[in-house]
Amino acid sequence: MNKDTIVHVDLYDNPLTEKEGDYVGRVSINGSAHNAECAQRIIDKRSEYRLETILNIMDLVDQEKRALLAEGKSVIDGVGQFLPTISGSFDGPTAPFDSTKHELGISFTMSKALREALAQATVETREGSAGLVINSVFDPITNEMNGRIASYSNLVIKGDNIKIAGDNPSVGVFLTPSAGDAIQARAITHNMPSELTILLPELADGDYTLSITTQWPSGGGKLLKEPRSYVFPIQLTVDSDAGDDENPDDGGSPGTV
Repeated sequence: MNKDTIVHVDLYDNPLTEKEGDYVGRVSINGSAHNAECAQRIIDKRSEYRLETILNIMDLVDQEKRALLAEGKSVIDGVGQFLPTISGSFDGPTAPFDSTKHELGISFTMSKALREALAQATVETREGSAGLVINSVFDPITNEMNGRIASYSNLVIKGDNIKIAGDNPSVGVFLTPSAGDAIQARAITHNMPSELTILLPELADGDYTLSITTQWPSGGGKLLKEPRSYVFPIQLTVDSDAGDDENPDDGGSPGTV
């Protein structure tokens, strides 16, 4: 890691304590990186490698890691250790797996190299954006938090001061694909400072970035003169094939939520 690497931490008033001056920090995510960005950084440092070659190898490695994890193996690399886990309770020592109650997942433990890299970063704190923040995104169709989302689903967004208010043209909830223009959610069925529910339109498969722009003020009162925005740092994914596999009886009707 470059010694000049700076990590910005935004400080927000802690809603879980009444202690005056007690703040919590959230790392400010300044972008997302895919294999393509990693490969290009390798090219910039080691020009003898071709971009297509690096990408092909990275994709092959990703495929094998996914396969190994699905086989119940622990995968260890330079970033950390990935370990298969399962959630949900079982009724007795011989109870079978029930996909309606149980779910396989992955836990992650940082490697020593990653801990050392983070330790070298310079951390700079700053006041958060007046408390506007998205904490979580839940999709009831995919039943995933901060992960896969589905067309026509009622997406539940939780956070602080996220109520959509104001007549500025930029106000709204937006999903921006990795390649393309932002898509505005036209239907907001639940609009509160701590929770929004939006009806998603039809979305093409791919990765999306969720953002909110509003003139709603922290603590109530008059609307802000200028809108403020927050970009959710976790990338959301639409994968219609995965949804079809999990919902074989769902004909993909827009009315299914």
